Amino acid sequence: MSTYGLELPRAGRAAAPFAVLAALALLFEADPRLPWIVGVAAAAVFAAAAGVRAYAARRELAAVRLAADRLILNAAQHDDGSALIAWREHELVARHERQRLRREVDRTLRGLDPARLPSASPLKRTAARANIDLFRRLDERLGDGRPVSAKGVLLAESLLRSPGSPLYNDDAERLLPRALSRILGALEP
Repeated sequence: MSTYGLELPRAGRAAAPFAVLAALALLFEADPRLPWIVGVAAAAVFAAAAGVRAYAARRELAAVRLAADRLILNAAQHDDGSALIAWREHELVARHERQRLRREVDRTLRGLDPARLPSASPLKRTAARANIDLFRRLDERLGDGRPVSAKGVLLAESLLRSPGSPLYNDDAERLLPRALSRILGALEP
């Protein structure tokens, strides 16, 4: 099955042949002439191969996503006919992705509560608290149901997850309001 005409790596599809072989290997247990270890060992080997194939497919899909993300972020105007970009944009702007990103913003907002004790988090709380209105606007925009752009979603993910983000930077007082404003603008399709 292809998505947007792409043959994307899928963990289940990659592991399926070995999972079937693992199940079939257990049939060796039905033959009383064979020691029990033969079926169990064969099943274990095939199950391990299925796990390795699934892991490799997940890593390959992550690399494809990363390549598409770079194209979305770096191209001033990308080719809207690209199946790779269309697939990734569809994935990024989906409701579940927006909800997941909104939960991350909510978690950040809870971490800014002055009643909470300081933690080992590298979050620059003073700068973030000064921009709490922008964080709330981001939270509201992600949850308002209006369409968003994939580039805006990627910028928001980067702000919340990247160790080099203005949210964790020593110069956060200057960089964070710009980054949040840029994200809010980029979210508009």
